[in-house]
Amino acid sequence: MANVKGNYKGGKAIVKYSRTTAIKAKGKQAAGQIARNYKRYVSPSVKILKRATGLAAGAAKIALRFPGTGLALTAGYLGAKGIAKRQKGLTFPQYRQFSKRGRKII
Repeated sequence: MANVKGNYKGGKAIVKYSRTTAIKAKGKQAAGQIARNYKRYVSPSVKILKRATGLAAGAAKIALRFPGTGLALTAGYLGAKGIAKRQKGLTFPQYRQFSKRGRKII
C-alpha cells in the first residue's frame, strides 16, 4: 500500500484517535479562550471597581474622622439650594431666553 497521509505500512493510523485525548484538547482550547476573555474584559473591570471602592472607603474614613467639614459642606449645599428656590429665577439677555420672544430674536 502507498504511504499517503494517515497511512503507515498496511493502513494503520499514525495517530490513533482517542476520545479522552480529543476531550482534553477541547478543554485546553476552551480554557485558553476563557483566560483570554478574562484578561481582556473582566480583569480591567475588577481593577476599576476595586479602586473605586477603595476611594469611597477612604472618603468615608475621612468623613468619620472629621465630621465638622462634612456637616459644613452639607449645610452650605442645602442653604444654597434653599436660597435658589426662593429666587424667582435667573434672568438672561433676551436673545438667550428660550421663550417665544427669544426664539423670534434668534
